[in-house]
Amino acid sequence: MSMALHGAPIDEIDSDPPTDTCPPRLTDSAPLTNTWSILRLWSIFWQGLNHFGTHREVLSLLLSFPPYAEIVLAKPSFSVKYLTPHYLARGLTATERASCFLHHYRRLRAILPVDLLKRILKEDVVIHEIRVGDNRLTLTMGLSMPYDEEGELSLLLNVNDDGVFVLAFTIVPGCVVQSQAAEVLLITRLQGRKGASSQIGYATKAMQDVAPRALLLAALQGIAEAFGISEIAAIPAIRQTSYVKHCAASFKEAYDDFFVDLGIPKSDTGFYHASLPIQAKPLAFIKPGHKIRTKKKRAFKQQIQSTFASFFEQDAHGLPPESPPQDVST
Repeated sequence: MSMALHGAPIDEIDSDPPTDTCPPRLTDSAPLTNTWSILRLWSIFWQGLNHFGTHREVLSLLLSFPPYAEIVLAKPSFSVKYLTPHYLARGLTATERASCFLHHYRRLRAILPVDLLKRILKEDVVIHEIRVGDNRLTLTMGLSMPYDEEGELSLLLNVNDDGVFVLAFTIVPGCVVQSQAAEVLLITRLQGRKGASSQIGYATKAMQDVAPRALLLAALQGIAEAFGISEIAAIPAIRQTSYVKHCAASFKEAYDDFFVDLGIPKSDTGFYHASLPIQAKPLAFIKPGHKIRTKKKRAFKQQIQSTFASFFEQDAHGLPPESPPQDVST
């Protein structure tokens, strides 16, 4: 779905969004968790021996389905990443990590048409597009790369094909996060790109002043709706794969503070849980003078949610629904 907006070039927008630069970003060279040292390889080998039956199950799933087999042949580490200690979140057992990996890829195969699944595994598929003058803003979904241990799929906010904000998630069994739901969408990465403050600020203004985190969360709710999933879960900052103590405040702001502000409770297990749809604060509690702006922002988020839901619900062949560009003045 696309729409065009009239606006100024990026460098004419005066914005300074509150972004932190401490956590690893979209284009950083590589996080520590992607360093395949001899010690790490030995740890993975040992884990594989101790969970030989499970690993055989993983290989059977991947190699029996050509779209998955192609990834394994191109990147052998794909089939063993669940054996790394910090896969998805800190503190998960090897059994839980394997359960998440198996569940996710079984469900993707069951939910998505093969053609669409192949596209998502190979590229970032454009699901929503906004044109602002000569600039192009897109919301995409694709296989998480290169940070594929921090969530299997990534929703990206892009400015002129440059990824500036990411939300990574995985379809996991509810029991892993001690939920009563059969499965949940687990958010494990939620952050902006280092050095992209001006682009993020520009995108926020173009998208009705909806912050990227809230925007991508709306997209995720649309995906959950299409997949028939009624709950999301999210990790706390301290369990994020790339968490480091000297950046604790930045991680807390990016994860814990965001979910607390949404009114999403934290369970005894440390995960944040929310039934869908997430309930917004009643307008009666919104300050006078902010209600019109709040209504516009909520309407835009609902539009994004509906666009993502429709993309996966109505598209039987993996092609985005056709709609003519729409001019919207801001």
